[in-house]
Amino acid sequence: MAREYTESPESADILKKVLLRINGIVFFFLAALAMYYLANGYRRETIITTLGLLPVLLVLEFTRRDRVQAAGGFFAGTLIGMVTLLATVGQGIHDIGIIAYPSILLISSLFLRKRTTALLAILSILCVGWLVVGERYHLYEPAPLTTPSWVELAIVIGILACTEVFVQLISDTIRTSLDKRNTDLQRRLDAEKALRETETMYKALVEQTSVIIYRDAADKDATSLYISPQIETMLGYSLDEWKKNPNLWQNLLHPDDFSGIMNDVKKYITTGEKAITEYRLRTKDQRWIWVHDESIVVKDENGTPEYVHGVIIDITEQKEAEQSLKQREVILAAVAKTAQLLLESKNWRDEINIVLKLLGEATGASHVYIFENHLESSGELLSSQRYEWVKPGNVSELDHPDYQDTLLAPIPGIEVWYENLSTGRPFYGSKSQYPEYWEERFDESGLRTILDVPIIVNGQWWGIIGFDDHENELPWSKVEADALIATAGNIGTVIERQKTDEDLRASEEKFNLAFRHTYVAIAISKTSDHSLLDVNDSFCKMTGYSREEVIGKRAGHDLHVWVHQEDRNTIIDRLNKQGYVDEYKAKFRRKNGQEATGLLYAVNVSIANEACQLYSFVDISNIERLLDELTEKNNELEAFSYTVSHDLKAPLVTISGFLGYLENDARNGDFESLNKDILRINEAASKMQRLLNELLKLSRIGRLMNPAEAVSFRDIVDEALSLTQGRLDQKHVQVKVEAALPTVYGDRARLVEVIQNLVDNAAKFMGNQPKPLIRIGQILDNNRTVFYVHDNGIGIQPEQTERVFGLFNKLDPNTEGTGIGLALIKRILEVGGGKIWVESNGLGKGTTFYFTLGDKSNSGVQNEK
Repeated sequence: MAREYTESPESADILKKVLLRINGIVFFFLAALAMYYLANGYRRETIITTLGLLPVLLVLEFTRRDRVQAAGGFFAGTLIGMVTLLATVGQGIHDIGIIAYPSILLISSLFLRKRTTALLAILSILCVGWLVVGERYHLYEPAPLTTPSWVELAIVIGILACTEVFVQLISDTIRTSLDKRNTDLQRRLDAEKALRETETMYKALVEQTSVIIYRDAADKDATSLYISPQIETMLGYSLDEWKKNPNLWQNLLHPDDFSGIMNDVKKYITTGEKAITEYRLRTKDQRWIWVHDESIVVKDENGTPEYVHGVIIDITEQKEAEQSLKQREVILAAVAKTAQLLLESKNWRDEINIVLKLLGEATGASHVYIFENHLESSGELLSSQRYEWVKPGNVSELDHPDYQDTLLAPIPGIEVWYENLSTGRPFYGSKSQYPEYWEERFDESGLRTILDVPIIVNGQWWGIIGFDDHENELPWSKVEADALIATAGNIGTVIERQKTDEDLRASEEKFNLAFRHTYVAIAISKTSDHSLLDVNDSFCKMTGYSREEVIGKRAGHDLHVWVHQEDRNTIIDRLNKQGYVDEYKAKFRRKNGQEATGLLYAVNVSIANEACQLYSFVDISNIERLLDELTEKNNELEAFSYTVSHDLKAPLVTISGFLGYLENDARNGDFESLNKDILRINEAASKMQRLLNELLKLSRIGRLMNPAEAVSFRDIVDEALSLTQGRLDQKHVQVKVEAALPTVYGDRARLVEVIQNLVDNAAKFMGNQPKPLIRIGQILDNNRTVFYVHDNGIGIQPEQTERVFGLFNKLDPNTEGTGIGLALIKRILEVGGGKIWVESNGLGKGTTFYFTLGDKSNSGVQNEK
């Protein structure tokens, strides 16, 4: 506090001693701080604090020359500058060291002149302005805020402790001086003037500082005797209001602090101890502020308490900062805990109520809720409240009809709500911001503030997490809002991840189901070495290999699946060039060596970041066989068409022609010619009947078959020979049947028909053979039984061996028969899974018909009705 007076030698001496003590304490404090910075590698801070020691030495020199005011002003200005430099290289306006500004001004004001004090105050304001403006316009780069450390606590304690010591030192010095002056008052008249000057100085000091100084009675109610004018600035009450109600301060105490403070008053008045307390006072405009109160009990010569002398400092900003910091720590801890819960849960919905509870308790909100967006059948986007946490004493809104199936659209009076959320930004709203909307919608429920944060899933607005408060308009800081935004992001990420996992599992299940149970053979191999990673059941069924036999093997080199290596090379080449292969027909080999035809598809894929190839192929061997059969049937159909148009037409022409002759011969009475005409007509009709019967029999093969059975092949031969005995006797043909013929499995009647036709055909084409002979027997070919019927007849030219099985193909058109017999035999055997072929060394060298029967599994053809 500044003052205008001429210092007496005695007061100057006192101030000199005080300044020297303060100077010494500051010197050791700065030295300790410099050593700490040096030990921890803070180079700039070390330089600043070290240089700060030099002005302290200059202050000693000024003080030694009795230039106390100059020394004090220089000393205070140097400290303000050093604090500013440390804050500039530190955390700027947020640096903990700036709390030294009021301490420096407080101490300086106790012994410096008004002008000097004013200059120091202006200097402090400029320094604070530099810290704020410099940071805002990036004139310097403050260090990032960090979690408060013990060192910062030590610095704060050190500053406060030094301030306390300095104030106490000055207070003690002043009190000592006053006591001494009071003692000498009766002996020296001029002491009264000095005392008045001291009192004037003290009063000016009290009234000009930002700290409130008070004096209370030393009673249990701490009745106010004096309080400095700053009380009006701090609490809004004038000195007159304070004087009229000496116990007003008790009425302003916070209810939660009242009993504790009154107990402290009784205690320090009784013990005389120094009291340091912090409590809340209500201002005239109904705000609560925090104050720091330090007081001492002043006693008389007899040790009886006379009054309580103390100072009050407004620490609301500090308390709010501490509370905000604690709140941030609690919210951040809750966010971290919720993130852990969500990430560890298999289903986020199982943990969401716990998450909302943690966030609600951390933020102090009345409600924490989640709305989920969904589409109506009409396509409109709706929102419904799905989850909620309610603070005890508040009413749940989970089933409130206004919060279910709500149309998502701009809300009149609060359009910014929809605009923010739909574009991925949070919305903060309070009663003071939107009074009209609040009065219409929320006043009845008592809602005072909301914070809604959008939840984004896969880039889409999925829903909202919101925070309501019915007690306060929560002043959300950026750190707190960012933490809650991070929570919404965590929820969205977890929903997205779990949805992706569910889709992936469903996809894997579908793929596995399709992979395992499709009739198409599928195989997956590595691109690097072409070893098989997996195959499906159809692959195993088609190739005859088990899954265990093929995994890790190479289809071409190890299993020799490809019949033609060039097919495999072509497929690999196409995969390398274009990445896929479509409809490639290739021959493949089963485990038992049997060859078959497959239609192959292949594509390059990536599995677990490894290049692979996916093969799928279908066994089209049966299709190929059916196509061959279809071609054959088409050929037969062509032959049939020819026969219908030629062979069947010829008997009809004959009948038609001889009917004309018959009519003429009947009119002329030529009975001999008439009988010949009738004979020729009957022969033509018989030929047509035989042809039609043979065609009907051929058409029924494959449709009308008898149930397969086990039967002796010798019995089949004997029955067939009995049916052809007439022609054999007519041609004088000898038949020799090999002994020990096996038992076969098939349609007995059709097999008899095969042998009957082969024997009849052999007897028919014996020609002029003097000793016609037919042999019937079997041979083994690659462990397969092959039956044969051999004759020593006219033989067949080699180029005609395939033609003989064609429909209506007669090598000699003048021979009897329809030309259907061998085609009929071929059809019977092939339908039963067998095969027939003919061999001959040429004309006059006989003919051998070889044939096989089908396996038991495919030789029994069911009747078709």
